[in-house]
Amino acid sequence: VGLCLASDALEVTLLAYLSAILRYEWHLSSIQTASITSSVFLGQLVGTLVLGSLGDRYGRRPIILFSSIIISVFGLVTAMARNLVSLILIRTILGFGIGGFVVPFDILAEFLPSEGRGKYLLSVEYFWTFGTVLVSVFAYLTIGDQTES
Repeated sequence: VGLCLASDALEVTLLAYLSAILRYEWHLSSIQTASITSSVFLGQLVGTLVLGSLGDRYGRRPIILFSSIIISVFGLVTAMARNLVSLILIRTILGFGIGGFVVPFDILAEFLPSEGRGKYLLSVEYFWTFGTVLVSVFAYLTIGDQTES
């Protein structure tokens, strides 16, 4: 569950760095840049509604695996996007997969004893922080400090 949250944070935080670079490289407007980020959240909204229901109907394990495959594949395919339209489409599908990551959190909550459940679920949320920090470190190491140039 923690790794799902870290992965979610990685994908969302990546957008801050990706959007800034693509705005410069592809000469995007503010609206176009915001569309990149919005597409992931739109995908998450739809993914949560669809995959959450499918998890209740067909079992949670297949949905977790399906979500993981979507995120893995479309996370890699993001690097192959050559224009704004393809990037938005890819990131929307990726967001759909992220929407399925509510399922592992639900499973964890169901199986934890009620005593201490809140503390444990809160501690799992620290993985989100870890994922956010990890992306920032990778961005600094790969992109660098743009104020130096």
